[in-house]
Amino acid sequence: MGEKTYSGLPRKEIEWYPTIDYELCTGCGVCVEFCHDHVYEKQGDKVVVARPYDCLVGCQSCRPRCPTGAISFPSRKELKQMLRTLRKKYGYG
Repeated sequence: MGEKTYSGLPRKEIEWYPTIDYELCTGCGVCVEFCHDHVYEKQGDKVVVARPYDCLVGCQSCRPRCPTGAISFPSRKELKQMLRTLRKKYGYG
């Protein structure tokens, strides 16, 4: 299987994935159970972002499901800027 892409851009160059605030995370695992792309994984009593580049670009569906608000993502503005920069780099714009 080839390298993952998003709209023709290398997925590994798009820094879109969740960040967990461990001051807030209780390790409940709601995100692990919810994410259909298996981005999260339980490791002991912690949840980690095990496969960040499997996260769908633009998706934040797990964020509001976190009972403690421990999940965050880059802003939409940051995402747009990342994509704009990469499109220019790869000659899509």
